[in-house]
Parts: sequence; structure tokens; C-alpha cells
Amino acid sequence: MFAQRLKSLRAEKGINQNELAQAMNVKQGTIGNWETQKRAPDSEMLIRLADYFDVSTDYLLGKESSELIFLTRHLSSIPEEDRSFLINNFNNTIDVYLKSKGIKT
Repeated sequence: MFAQRLKSLRAEKGINQNELAQAMNVKQGTIGNWETQKRAPDSEMLIRLADYFDVSTDYLLGKESSELIFLTRHLSSIPEEDRSFLINNFNNTIDVYLKSKGIKT
């Protein structure tokens, strides 16, 4: 999941492997190894990548959905009345999901 997320974030930002490598102070081959799953970054580098792309380390590792990231990135630009609607629908969706799994809230 990390490799896919890294490629996607890099594409979203419109940068190539070399540009990311320069920003992270690593060789371009290191980025290539991460994206082909030959190697993985250490925890310090994972934090630096998350900061660079303005996402959480959980997102990079596939523990957080892209929908949640999208919503949190854009929530402040959504009008208040629409924000309330989205949040209420999100809460309702979570409740339905939890009930379907037999999880009490």
C-alpha cells in the first residue's frame, strides 16, 4: 500500500522521483526502490514524507482512507451548511457500518 500511496501523492503533486529525492535528500534510486517495494523508508523518513505531502503516516501506510484525507484537506473550503451535511452523513454511515458488524456504540 505504501508504494501505491507514494506514487499517487507524487503524481498529485506533479513531481518526478528525482524531485522528490532532492526534497528528501536521498538518491532517486531510493525513491524507485520504495515505489517498487524493494525497500521501505525508516520511521524518520516516513514522518518526513508525511509532512512533505501533508498527510498522516497512517495514510502513507494504508491505515487511513483517501476519502478521509480528501475531506480533511478540503473541509475548510466547504460552506458551513454543506460541512454540517457532510459530517452528519459521515456519522450516519459510520453508525450503519458499526451496526452491520454488531458493534455497539
